[in-house]
Amino acid sequence: MTINDGIDTVPKTADDDFDTVPKSTYRFHESEAMVARPIPIPSDFEEVVQHAIDQDDKARDAVSEAVRRGIERVYLVGCGGSHFGTYPAFDLLDRYAEGIAVQRITSAELTSRNPTGLDARALVIVASHSGNTPETVAAAEFAKSKGALIAAISRTGDNGLSRIGDAHFDYPETITATEPKLVHNLQLAVALLDAFGAPDKSRELREGIPALPAALRAGKDEIADTAEHIADLLEDSPLSYVVGGGPAYGIAKMTSWCYFQEMEWMHSAAINAGDFFHGPFEMVTGSTPLIALVAEDASRPLGERVVRFGERYTKSFAVVDTAALTAPGITTKSRPDLSPIILMSANRRILDHVAARRGHDMSARRYMWQVEY
Repeated sequence: MTINDGIDTVPKTADDDFDTVPKSTYRFHESEAMVARPIPIPSDFEEVVQHAIDQDDKARDAVSEAVRRGIERVYLVGCGGSHFGTYPAFDLLDRYAEGIAVQRITSAELTSRNPTGLDARALVIVASHSGNTPETVAAAEFAKSKGALIAAISRTGDNGLSRIGDAHFDYPETITATEPKLVHNLQLAVALLDAFGAPDKSRELREGIPALPAALRAGKDEIADTAEHIADLLEDSPLSYVVGGGPAYGIAKMTSWCYFQEMEWMHSAAINAGDFFHGPFEMVTGSTPLIALVAEDASRPLGERVVRFGERYTKSFAVVDTAALTAPGITTKSRPDLSPIILMSANRRILDHVAARRGHDMSARRYMWQVEY
């Protein structure tokens, strides 16, 4: 049985009324809902992650060329999930790299803002799953016209980014897209740490990276009970709030905006854990679905504060905490800074459970790929 079984066809027109879509569009019929199961974890998952890890030498070469050119600034660029997936790499560079500035920015913002640092001394790391996202291709072209060095991340084969990039970091065409992009961003960040004052941190991270294929796969299995609890909370809920601090805020955006809004057509908001107590927490009642995302990096206390609040003030509360995952093979020293990647991978699996429970086809779109926008 697939998640499409028993689901009415969703009209893909701009005239759809968000509030009057038939309930059967979103769910299995009641007799089927009780046996709904998430789609299987892809059989090639570990292979795809390993494929990305195997390109570490390419990442080192790209950074060596950037150093030769005298780079002073790094831009992490993308749209949607490709942008949110840069948060762990940005966090590493922002906290540990010396003598270099780093900025994460959406593709359209890069071209419209034309930042002063975008020149021949910039490294632009740009990602798109298809390699053909119009705003991202335009951003890569614009950056290259300014003399920047381009490190492109996309699926394998000929595409806009593979043609523009001075170096192309790829992965097979597969449902497993989140993790290889995370790995490519991570390895470029680690190579930059080597070059810009943090070789000890780089060494720590490299000791843990080889274990990522198995560790991330284990996390997808181990998150199942939490995922089912979240599916319980969201099955009929009109909205949800997803909160994360530091790099987990990027994961909250991915979860709320890409997974719940785009893929599941659910009302949801992503909230920075540092801002949660400066307005958003006033919207929480005893039945408000609240999901706290907590990793083991330096921003963990921000998430723990949200957990203490959620446990006290709402019965519709869930915590996704990497400390509860085994992450086999990940070294003790590397675990805190690799935990945001573990968290993002686990959250991708949570989407599968929520989609199965709600019976909504994750590939259905009203506007994306359907109309001009």
